[in-house]
Amino acid sequence: MTLRDLLSGVTRRRRVLASSAVLVQAVRLDWSDDASHQFVGGSASRKRVERTARRLKAYWWASPIRPVLSVVTISENEFLLHRRRRDCRSPDCAMALTADTRPVVA
Repeated sequence: MTLRDLLSGVTRRRRVLASSAVLVQAVRLDWSDDASHQFVGGSASRKRVERTARRLKAYWWASPIRPVLSVVTISENEFLLHRRRRDCRSPDCAMALTADTRPVVA
């Protein structure tokens, strides 16, 4: 902090980082045309995420290319990283394979 900042009353805010220990639910969209995926609608509420998945299914229903939708549990940090990362093809991202995560829309 500079002297000018002190005299003007400006204080620095600490940047709060997302925790990798905090888990959120998110909708995973798997795109079959280029084998990429993305995560949207992150929330702590499973009901809210399932509602988002139903809305996305209705939105993409008439499209010639439809993503495969599933609800996954992902760390808050990974979800925030994926907001900037489009067309992710990493094989180690969260998938709906465990007992508590299942494909939502059939």
